[in-house]
Amino acid sequence: MVDILDDEFMVCVDCLMVIANGDYSGLAIDPSTEDQRTKEINDGLDSVEGYVACGDSDKDHDFSSRSCDCCGSHLAGSRHHCVVLST
Repeated sequence: MVDILDDEFMVCVDCLMVIANGDYSGLAIDPSTEDQRTKEINDGLDSVEGYVACGDSDKDHDFSSRSCDCCGSHLAGSRHHCVVLST
């Protein structure tokens, strides 16, 4: 049985693209930070005890100063609802 471990996991758009599609191509917009951002996202996902999946888009925030629950980015911007599921 799969249980929801965290129903309030809010992530930035960079993390959302990786969680949803395994897509890191958006990070290539700034090659000088691409490797660091990839590491931050992967480290964030590795630290979660469970499986992160896209959640309810109705719970997304168009603008938030809350840090990303995945990569820890403190940059303000959109935050997208995800859930952490048991594995």
